[in-house]
Amino acid sequence: MKITLVEVISEEVLKLFSEQDDFMIDFLGDDSVYYARYSKSENIEKVWVAYFDDLPIGCVAYRKKSSDVGEVKRMFIKHEYRGRGISKSLLDMVEKYAKQCDDHTLHSSTRITLEPAITLYQHSGFFETFRNGLYVEMEKKL
Repeated sequence: MKITLVEVISEEVLKLFSEQDDFMIDFLGDDSVYYARYSKSENIEKVWVAYFDDLPIGCVAYRKKSSDVGEVKRMFIKHEYRGRGISKSLLDMVEKYAKQCDDHTLHSSTRITLEPAITLYQHSGFFETFRNGLYVEMEKKL
């Protein structure tokens, strides 16, 4: 596996974002009416893509939330590659980049029902800062 920084507008990134959107819409069922598919208005700044045998298998994105806070966005691993530590490797890339940007905090927002994501963030040093309905906000001090 290799991880590469890729242009946000690249075909492979947009395809991974679309696959993530499809997964989330299916996962959410009736609640999918509250889910927004990817759009440029998300202001994603950086995207790292994980490859296995030159096939894009997952991604994670970063955007600046405020002057010293970065945000993890669009963490996604294709189903058949989950459970191999790829998410942790991608999250490490975002954390390293956030530190280079002089961020003091890394933020993430996810659904309460995405237990593997919450567990990943907790094991990586994130702590819950806010819970609202089906969403949980988490942060990590850098």
